[in-house]
Amino acid sequence: MKKRFLIVTLIIVAIAAIMIAINSKRNEPQTALKDKVVVVINDGPKETDKDGIKRFKEEIAEFNLLYPNIEIKWTARPYSPDSFSTSMAGGTAEDVILVWATEGYIADRGYALDLTEMINQWEDKDKLNLDILKPFVRNGRYYAFPCNGYIMGMCYNKKLFRQAGLDDNAPADWGSFVEYAKKLTDREKGIAGFGIMGKDAQAGWGLLNWIWQAGGDFEKEENGKWKAAFDEPEAIEAMQFLKDLRWKHDVLQTNLLALMDDLRKSFSAGQLGMFFGTNDTVPGLVQYGMKLSDIGMGLLPEGPGGRANQMGGSYFIINPKSTKKVQEAAFKWLTWYSLKMQDPERLGEYGESYRKLNKVWYISALPIFNTSNKELDAVKEEYKDVLVDYPEVWQEAAKYIKPEPPYFCQQLYSEYLSPALQAVLTNKNANPADLMTKAARGFEDRFLKRVK
Repeated sequence: MKKRFLIVTLIIVAIAAIMIAINSKRNEPQTALKDKVVVVINDGPKETDKDGIKRFKEEIAEFNLLYPNIEIKWTARPYSPDSFSTSMAGGTAEDVILVWATEGYIADRGYALDLTEMINQWEDKDKLNLDILKPFVRNGRYYAFPCNGYIMGMCYNKKLFRQAGLDDNAPADWGSFVEYAKKLTDREKGIAGFGIMGKDAQAGWGLLNWIWQAGGDFEKEENGKWKAAFDEPEAIEAMQFLKDLRWKHDVLQTNLLALMDDLRKSFSAGQLGMFFGTNDTVPGLVQYGMKLSDIGMGLLPEGPGGRANQMGGSYFIINPKSTKKVQEAAFKWLTWYSLKMQDPERLGEYGESYRKLNKVWYISALPIFNTSNKELDAVKEEYKDVLVDYPEVWQEAAKYIKPEPPYFCQQLYSEYLSPALQAVLTNKNANPADLMTKAARGFEDRFLKRVK
C-alpha cells in the first residue's frame, strides 16, 4: 500500500513539474522561442533628428509585433557611389541598403542579392507593379525592391503666371513653353522664365527629358552590344533647343551653372517662372518661404517626339554577403515597410505629426502597387495641406514615364552630358552636333564597351 502511494505521489510530482515547465515556457517572450536575427539598414535618421528617430522606433516596434525575433538596427549613412564599392568589398556594408534608381550596375557587379524567388513566393506579389522593378532587372531576374519614387513634372509659380496673364496650367508643348517663358521673363525685376540645372551630374540628369521629348535616347542595345545613342539627330535637336533658350530667346536664369537647390531658392524668391520638379521638391520650396497655394505642378511639355516624364527614386537591395537568415529577415522588413506606406492609418498619423510640427512633407508619386485604395485617397485629401501630392498630374504622367538609362548613369551625367550642356549655355558659338558626337563616342568607348 505504501509502495502504491509512493508511486502515485511521484507521478503527481512529475506531472506538476511538467506543468510548471510548460507554463514557464508560455510566459517567456516569443523571441526566446527562436534565434534572434539582427538586420542593419542604411540611411536611417541621424542622431540630431529626434522626431525622425521617434517615428522610426515606433515603426520598428510595430514591425516587431509581427516579427519579434527580428531586431532592426540602422546607420545614418546614405548611399554614395564613391564609397559603396569599398564598403561592399570590405564587408562593412549594411544588410539592407537604400540606393538610387540609377544604380542598376550594382546587380551586374554582384553587389545585390537576387530577390526573384523571394518576390515570386511573396504572398502580396500580385499587388506589386513589376514595371517599377525595371531599373534592377537583369536577364529576367529581380535584384531590388522599390521603396519610393518620383515622376518629373513642371513646377510653376502660380503668382507669376497670374501676373503674366497666363492660365493656371503648365505649357503643353515646346512651342507654348517658349512663349510662356518669354512672357514670364522680366530682366528689370530679375525674373527668368525657366530655371535650368547647369552644373555637375545634375545638369546631365536634367537633360534626359528634353532628349526623350525630341524622340532621342541615350543607350541602346544592337546585336548584343550596348551603344551610345545621344549623338543621333533627335538628341542634337534637343540640345539646339536648349541653346536657343539661352541665346535666341534669353529666358534662362543669370546663374547658368546652378544646382537644384539654387533653383529652389530662386523659385521661392519669385525669380523663376518654371523649373523641373517633383513631389519631394515642394517641401523645400515651402521651407524657403513660399506658400503651398502658389506652387503649381504639371506635365512636362510635349516635344517633337512626344511626351516623356522621367521616373526615378529609391530601391532596397539586400547584401548578398549577409547570412541567409539575415537576408530572409531583411526581405520581411522591406516588404512590410513598403506595404505599410500604403496604410491609411499610418498616413494619417504622418499627416497629424507634420501638422503639429507646422511642416510640409511629400507622398511618393511612383505607382509601386497596382491596387486602388479609396480610404488611402481620402486620407491624402484630408491632409493635402501638409502631405504634398498632385495625383491627377502623376496619373497622366505615368502614361509617359521613362526610367533612367540602365548603365553608368552617374558617369554619363557628370562626365559627358553636363560638359556638353555647359558648353551650349556659355558659348554662343558652340556646335551641339560636335559636342554630342564627341561625348557619345567617349562614353561608349570608356563605359558601354564594358557591358557584357
